[in-house]
Amino acid sequence: GQTSTANLTAKALTAIASTANKVYDSTTSANTTLSLSGLIGSETLNVTANSTFDNKNIGSGKTVTINSITLADGTNGGLASNYSIATGQITTATVTAKSLIVSGITASNKSYDTTTSVSLNTSSLSYNGLVAGDSFSGSFTSSFNDADVGTGKLISLTSTYSGDDVTNYSITDHPNIYANITIGNPTIGGLTDQQRNYRDVTYSLPGIPSISGIPIQYTSSNPEVAKINSTTGNVFIENVGTTTITASILPTLNYNGSTASYVLVIKLNAADIDKISHDTIRLSNNLSQNTQGSVSSNSNIIGNNANIKNTGIKGSAVVKAKVVVSSNGQNPTVEGIYNDETNLGEISTEFYEEEEKERFEEPGDIIDKRNIVLKVTAGDSYNYQLELRNKGLVIKALDNSSVSFIESNKGLVIQSAISEIKSVVGFVKSQLKTIIIDIKERF
Repeated sequence: GQTSTANLTAKALTAIASTANKVYDSTTSANTTLSLSGLIGSETLNVTANSTFDNKNIGSGKTVTINSITLADGTNGGLASNYSIATGQITTATVTAKSLIVSGITASNKSYDTTTSVSLNTSSLSYNGLVAGDSFSGSFTSSFNDADVGTGKLISLTSTYSGDDVTNYSITDHPNIYANITIGNPTIGGLTDQQRNYRDVTYSLPGIPSISGIPIQYTSSNPEVAKINSTTGNVFIENVGTTTITASILPTLNYNGSTASYVLVIKLNAADIDKISHDTIRLSNNLSQNTQGSVSSNSNIIGNNANIKNTGIKGSAVVKAKVVVSSNGQNPTVEGIYNDETNLGEISTEFYEEEEKERFEEPGDIIDKRNIVLKVTAGDSYNYQLELRNKGLVIKALDNSSVSFIESNKGLVIQSAISEIKSVVGFVKSQLKTIIIDIKERF
């Protein structure tokens, strides 16, 4: 009847692991099934395993590790306490990409602007299938297929996706979107009324269309005052006076027409024009090479009303007047006698006696005052102010170049001045006794 003791140890089992493929879910969890070997007889056990992929990302034949195994009592007398099993088994499985659908983008209608640009609204952008917390974002560029006006126009949408988890998704891009382009209503800006001097010659003031790139056409209401390049808006000054410059956008299928304008006033020079009753332009093509020039007897005189007057001296009374020069720091001196009888403006220095050379009549009170421009060539113009007086005429140079010109071309300037006075006020030439050339000021 002897007794003894002994230890019963749990029977070690082995397992074959099998892990199911799965769709990406942003975790490393794996669903693994174990098949046990080593159970006694018909005994069974219940078994569960905790297993993980090596990382969360998609891939084929990814490594799965069995981290822990739990045995539970089974049937036919199978007790979990009678068995043991080791962990660390390795198997493989595949993680496939998760479907992600992009939606919710809309585009705004717009009016014609010469471009194919689109304004996208992404406030309702949706990534259906994106796992919360994943690093994923999208950017979108778009354009109309053309810039023309139309309804339900197809928009080309280009998508770019970024983020650490982009490759874990199978992305369905956003479906086509559509929007309208309506007819444009351009306006023209940048135009303001202008006051220019005759000697400015040219300037540029193009209009600015509210729709960039739309062509503008330009016209001048009075080309005798100013001409304009119809496509650039460059203005070319022709005469004193007033004209209206009009800028026009002609209508097309894509935009309506529009106009804008400004008033251009051309004055003779920067002097106090308000005190001058009449502005004229004199054109001369007959300046001689001598110091005493001459003007053709039918020189054109163009007034503020742009009417052209032909004036001449034939048939008029002969002018014989003393020419007196008044300059800085010197007393007025008689330079000679102007005589237009034989040589259209010769100044003679032959006096009857020396005493006559030193005497001259005061020209008297001012009757009228006006300006002339003596235009010798296309690029040479000279400005003078005329004072018509009871017994004479005062000619004042208005800038330095005009001072220099009259110093060497007195006869030409005097004859132009006399012709102007005759044409405008019907001046009786025989009354003209003294002509004063005022060059006291230097500018």
